[in-house]
Amino acid sequence: MRISDQLSAAIAGTAIVTTLIVGQTLSVNALTGSEVNNVAREVTVLIQGKQGHGSGVIISRNGKTYFVLTAAHVVNAPDEYVVVTADKKVYSLDYSKVRRFSKVDLAVVEFTSENDYKLARLADSDKIKEGMSVFVSGWPRLTTVGNAAGGQLTRQFTNGQISGFLPQPLEGYKMIYTNTTLGGMSGGPVLDAGGRVVGIHGLGDTEDPKRLQREGLNKEAASSIAGLIKPGFNYAIPINTFLELAPQEKLYLSLEVDPKAPPELGSPYVASTTPDPRDTLEVKDIFSNVNQGVDTIRNIRGLFGF
Repeated sequence: MRISDQLSAAIAGTAIVTTLIVGQTLSVNALTGSEVNNVAREVTVLIQGKQGHGSGVIISRNGKTYFVLTAAHVVNAPDEYVVVTADKKVYSLDYSKVRRFSKVDLAVVEFTSENDYKLARLADSDKIKEGMSVFVSGWPRLTTVGNAAGGQLTRQFTNGQISGFLPQPLEGYKMIYTNTTLGGMSGGPVLDAGGRVVGIHGLGDTEDPKRLQREGLNKEAASSIAGLIKPGFNYAIPINTFLELAPQEKLYLSLEVDPKAPPELGSPYVASTTPDPRDTLEVKDIFSNVNQGVDTIRNIRGLFGF
């Protein structure tokens, strides 16, 4: 049964998917681009390790434990990671509790906090069609310009449209869109015009190294350079893929899933000429907190002998 059928059944009163809390309103509010950005800011997190970083989105809570959906390659290497939330609080991530999906590039990580954080609403991604507006939220890596401008990480929120779907998914990636992205934004949410998550970003097209070889570069140089050239199209794993596979992974979470079709965008998103201070992080502060988090984890493990 497709997830859209499961959601329809749940709406009708037959609770087939017990892990879902389905919205009951008849329509989805049409948000402006800026309002979608405000939603995205609250639910997008940065996942920082010593070898690099990625992004994620808070989707569930159980008591003081929050669950973040991300791309598995963001937390692929055993490392000491922290999660940085919208209020710039830094939380240790226990790598032993990372849930990596076996069939697709998805993972769920968790952190513990006394604070109240907003949870993302999920949507029925089967209702996303070509030409619809979508937004990607995430924390891109520092570029040459970023380093020269002070070395601050800045959350990016980019607009675009659905341009198609892969006929054969690649590690779960299927949804294609025109939004600009950069490394570090992997694992971040793709949102519709209602501010609901419809996919997890994590893959971008790169140049074909064979073409560069034909232009005179050797194989090693061609492969290295090709990975840095992005033609412009990016890919997400539809959120329905996560919803369908989570029970197979024995992952049961309370989720807010809204099955209604996405609304028209209230008004286009216009980026500010200067970064919002809520969307910037000092790299040195993050690494300082990473080190503190690592020390805390090691002290706890030493105390309890594991």
